[in-house]
Amino acid sequence: MQMRFPRRKVLLLTNSELGQANVFLATSHALLQLGAEVHFASFPAIESSVTALSRDIVFHAVDGVDMKTAYPRAEVEGSGLEGKTPRFYTMPAVLRICLHTTMPWSGPQYVDIYRSIVGILQQVAPNIIAVDPAFSPAVTACRHMGERFLILAPNTIKDFAISYQPPGDVFWTYPCIASGLPFPIPWCYVLLNIYYVALALAICWGDRRLREVKQYIRDYTAGDMVGLEDLNQRPPPGVKYLVANLPDLEFPLRTSPPHIIPCGPIIRPAEPVSQTDPDLASWLSRGPTVYINLGTHAKTTEATAVEIAKSLVLLLHEAARETGRETGEKKMKEKLAGLQVLWKLTRKGQYDNRRLTQVLGREMELDRVRVVGWVKAEPPAVLAHEGIVCAMHHGGANSFLEAVAAGVPQVVLPVWIDCFDFANRCEFLGVGRWGNKSTPPRCRAPELGPVLVDVVLGPKSAGYRARAAELASLCAREPGRTKAARVILGEI
Repeated sequence: MQMRFPRRKVLLLTNSELGQANVFLATSHALLQLGAEVHFASFPAIESSVTALSRDIVFHAVDGVDMKTAYPRAEVEGSGLEGKTPRFYTMPAVLRICLHTTMPWSGPQYVDIYRSIVGILQQVAPNIIAVDPAFSPAVTACRHMGERFLILAPNTIKDFAISYQPPGDVFWTYPCIASGLPFPIPWCYVLLNIYYVALALAICWGDRRLREVKQYIRDYTAGDMVGLEDLNQRPPPGVKYLVANLPDLEFPLRTSPPHIIPCGPIIRPAEPVSQTDPDLASWLSRGPTVYINLGTHAKTTEATAVEIAKSLVLLLHEAARETGRETGEKKMKEKLAGLQVLWKLTRKGQYDNRRLTQVLGREMELDRVRVVGWVKAEPPAVLAHEGIVCAMHHGGANSFLEAVAAGVPQVVLPVWIDCFDFANRCEFLGVGRWGNKSTPPRCRAPELGPVLVDVVLGPKSAGYRARAAELASLCAREPGRTKAARVILGEI
């Protein structure tokens, strides 16, 4: 029998980008099931997703500029770093852009959002609040108003626990953010990683733009700004951090502070593909399928799309050669010759399928490869289909955790910031491979093709599947959204 709590007001405060907001949408569903009165405050861009989840959730529109709009696009494009592999000489600009991307608002923009949130807090008068750690104006407002709140994040344990590790670990155990260095760090890269970490700290401490924003906030609000760095280094007393992670899905940590509560993957419930898209469900049932979804924001250039297409040709040709092969665990339910690909392609720039057709023409003609701009079914529903044998994604936290929860082996093509961490986790946990290790964020068919073959068909493929199934079973013990909701209501 499911535990229910007395009806209490819960306010969820998050950015509107799904990378951050998905855990809030998922937790909203669980809170409703436990009898809470749920209020959801964010920018208007996400209102339709909240309404689609349930009309019982009260939506409050936050005024101001959302994170995506405030994103320092001119700085990124002007840097010339888009599509470039992280290197010694590019990392200063890369790390500065990372800082400006995670805290993109100007002083006036920040204060406008802050004041809107203060008004929502006064209007709702919640019993407890769950806040997105990347939504700094909301965290700051909660602190200034003396509200009771928790942090709810798609982040990992390591993200918040790294400052609690022995002093040297941050320099020579864990790769610096956005560096693309492997884990464990080989000795030949230790000095480079030390340089990157020292550089990141210096940029955080010395960034003029951030200093000016902090001063503006100090001048026009009730106190100091509370940002990600503050949450990491100086957690507010008594505030719990709920993360969409488990120790079994994490790099080895020597200690994990008690305020960090691992919940496991926090994933929205999704209708089965058979209900949302019967045609796709029928197609997926024809044979084992590789599902490619590189995210909404990680757009794919034509050159990268062609390299992926060439990799798929190698994979499909190898599958044809492996028809009826014994896998060692059992014979594949479908002949490997029936392997197919569902590719959700978000294009960067204007281009059609001509060059892709030149590479994949016969496979596309036979409907063995579907290249689509949108899939009606939610990603967790697609991954849950029994026909999916591999997920290729960009290394976003949600994409990684959705594949883990579904028990699907992965190939990761990381593109920025923390995506490299998830590519490393994928290999460390034994659930797949990093597909563009030599040229991130781009990829090359000579590297990616053999990686796909290894994960889907190779001698280690049975091991990837077994390990993925093991971790999925662990995650299924209690859905992460249910645990997060229980902890939130337990704070009232």
